Formats: sequence, structure tokens, C-alpha cells
Amino acid sequence: MKRIELFLLLLFTLSGCVSSRVLDRDADRFFVEQNYTSAANRLIERYEEHQGGDDDLLYLMDIGLALHSARNYEKSNEYLLKAFEIAKIKDYTSLADEAGSLLVGENIQDYKGEDFEKVLINTYLAINFLMLGNYEAAFVESRRVNSQLYRMIHEGKKKYQQSAFARYLSALMYEAQGEWGDAYIDYKKVHQLAPGFPLLGKDLWKTAWKSGRKDDLLLWKKEYHLTSEETAVIKKENGRKSNSGELILIYENGISPIKKPHPSFHSIPVFVKRRNPVSYATLEVLDDSNMNKIAEQQTKVLQDIEYQAIHHLDQKYAGIIAKKLAGVAAKEIVGNQVGRVTKNEGLGQLVKFAFYVADQADLRSWNWLPQSFQIARIMLPSGTYRVRVTPEGRVAKEVQTIEIKKGKKTFLNTRYSPRF
Repeated sequence: MKRIELFLLLLFTLSGCVSSRVLDRDADRFFVEQNYTSAANRLIERYEEHQGGDDDLLYLMDIGLALHSARNYEKSNEYLLKAFEIAKIKDYTSLADEAGSLLVGENIQDYKGEDFEKVLINTYLAINFLMLGNYEAAFVESRRVNSQLYRMIHEGKKKYQQSAFARYLSALMYEAQGEWGDAYIDYKKVHQLAPGFPLLGKDLWKTAWKSGRKDDLLLWKKEYHLTSEETAVIKKENGRKSNSGELILIYENGISPIKKPHPSFHSIPVFVKRRNPVSYATLEVLDDSNMNKIAEQQTKVLQDIEYQAIHHLDQKYAGIIAKKLAGVAAKEIVGNQVGRVTKNEGLGQLVKFAFYVADQADLRSWNWLPQSFQIARIMLPSGTYRVRVTPEGRVAKEVQTIEIKKGKKTFLNTRYSPRF
């Protein structure tokens, strides 16, 4: 009888178990205060304490993202590359773990990551390598994003689509190296995925012109309502005699949704949107000497992570529900067997109750992700400038000095996150 009592005690203990990463409010506080280095250091310390546990992948993703936000791109890559390797391994679940999760829920298993999170590991690696000027490695990661999505779509039969953002990064890198034909091909892929992206018309027209695809110029001019004045400026800024370079901002806005128990079925998670008061940011370029404004552009959304998180989890609901129904049957069988073996029907019912209490929704997620990735681009004569990025309705906290070089691209990366 003592074994049964210990078993029940274990089940009730499991019902109160919460991820060590999810419980770490200090790291969350550092992150929303934009003290990204302290957030990373806190999580590195916690990761080393809990390494080998169920939350390794979650720790690595959050550490990598915090270091990325701190612009420590090399160290960020160290942790994100580990996360990428673990995410591949975690696709495997042992039969013992699977059987256990039928009885007490997925939160007893190692965290494997949502599909969209696995893809975003490589997206962040691509951005990091891009910011480090390592275009070859950035190409590898941007290609890996869409190869993963391809497998999910064609092998996993999931209703996803490829990443317009990853394609756009690839096109930018081709542009930066003067490979206009390859850039044009990738922009056309972006057009298939996100034809409404406001900056895309000029990108397509420019790369079609630079790669000698004269027949396509009228097509893009007509579709995106480009004026003759706009195309003339594109030619002037990108011609052989031009003294211009380009400033490109990759802006991460807001905070992604968070998992909560489903209001109608507590053992199933659902993504809930969080408050995002800022919709965009304004990239301003100032004269280096007198701080007069020279140019500005609002950022435009290219990847909606909030939508993807909700959509990807929706795609899993049929499987989650089927597994929960199988879990109901398993709980009933085990409870009935306990009642039969012990000749105590009440004890069998108590075992069932303990299983149901322990079966809680797995609320783990990469919850420091932004709501969206956004882009702004400004052509400028070569020279030194001051720039600031001002989130909508907020005050810019940082002014950076940048150098624009003839025929080159200068990349900036910044993040705004509200308190959550």
C-alpha cells in the first residue's frame, strides 16, 4: 500500500511542477528593461545549474536571443548553434517518455520547441552572421530556414509557407555582393510569399534593371504603381557614377504571444496575444555635424511572428486532441487496474484523479521573441551620419554614428519590447 501512496504523492508533485526557465522572473525583468547582458548572464548561470534537464533548449534559445539583443552576435551564435543541434535531436521522443506523457502531460518531457521556433533559431543565426559581415554563413542559415519549412510542408504535410523574411535577407546579401541576378530571383520569391510588402516594388525594379531584365521593368512599375520620378531616382542612386550607399535597418518589434491553458480544456495550451502598443519605428538619419534631419523612413512588417505562432499551434491541435483522448483512455485503464489489483475501487478513482490533476498544459515557449520583423531602407551619399530608431510614440534612447560607403550596405539591428 505504501507504494501506491508514494505513487500518488509523485503524481501530485508532478501536477505542481513548473519549468525552471518559466519560473525565472528575474531574467524576464532584465530583458524588458533592455538590460540584455544581465538577462543573458542570469540565464547562463541558471542553465549551468539545470543543464541536462527538460529545459535545455529553452535556456539556449533565450540566452542566444538575449545576447543577440545585446549585439553580442558572436557569443549569441555559440548558444544558438547549440540550440539548433539540440532541436534536431529533440525531434526524437522515446517510447517511455511518450507513454508517460499520455498519463501526466507533455511537460514531463524535454522541451522540443515549436516548429516556428526551430525555424527562428536559424533566422537569428542568419541575422547574427549578417551583422558580423559573414555573408557566406548567413546564406547557409537563411537557406536552412526554408529547407526546414520545405520538409515540414512536404514531409510533415503541414500547411505552412516558406519564409519571406529569410528570402529577403538572402536577396540583401546578394545585393551587397553585387550579384544582382541572384538578388532578383530571391526578390521574386518574396513576391510570391508577401507581394504586399511595401518596399518590394522598388527592390524588384532595381534588381531587374541591374541584372538586365528589361522586359520585367514595366511589369513591376505597373504592379507597384512606381512613378517615372521614382525609377529615375533608383537609376541615379544605383548607377555607376553614384556616390551613394545604403542604410538597412532590421527592426524587431514588440513581444510574441505567450502560452496559456486553453479556457475550455486546461491540459491543452493556446497562444495568447500580449500587449504591443507600438506598430512600427521611424529610422531617422541626422547630419553628423549639426544633427539636422536628412532623411527618415518608417519600418515595414515583413514577418508576423505573432500570427505564425498562433497558426503553427493551430495546425497541431488535431494531433494534440487525439493524444489527449488517448491519454484519457490510458488513465482510465491504469486507474481501473489499480482498483482491481488492490480491490479498492476508491483508490483506483483516486489514481485517475491524480493523473488528471497532473495532466497540465505544457506552457513552455520561446517567449522573448518579437511580435514581428520589420525593415527600413534609406539610400545616402557616402559619409558619416548619426542615426536613431524611434518606436512609435516613444522617445529614442540611442543615437548611433554610422559610416556610409559608396556602393556598400550598412546594416543596423535593434529591438523594442514592451513590459510584459
